[in-house]
Amino acid sequence: MITHKNRSFLNRLGFASQGILGAFKAERSLRVHAAGVAFVLVFCLILRPSLEWCAAFAICCALVVSLELVNTAVEALLDVLHPAQSKQIGFAKDCLAGAVLIASLISVLVFVLYLVRHFGGPLAVS
Repeated sequence: MITHKNRSFLNRLGFASQGILGAFKAERSLRVHAAGVAFVLVFCLILRPSLEWCAAFAICCALVVSLELVNTAVEALLDVLHPAQSKQIGFAKDCLAGAVLIASLISVLVFVLYLVRHFGGPLAVS
């Protein structure tokens, strides 16, 4: 059995890159999240929020994209191991999608809090 465990760092980096690129090509939702990351990057480059806000945005983006990759990987594995319809498999997939949704909603909340804090609104702190 061939294992990736004792491969060099560069080899393992290549495997990780293949996984990310493969998921990017196969999954529309990952491309949507990548567009969100690009938006946040441009936003940060133009408006120059504080380092703390940039870190919060980066953590949110990393969490959403990472969970989407886990979702994609586990769904692919479940489809191979159990190709027939199953309530339990469907439930597991729904839970995975729910995790991505929660991370996405929290990320949007963090962004809205930044906008309110820096551009005003009923919740703005003076």
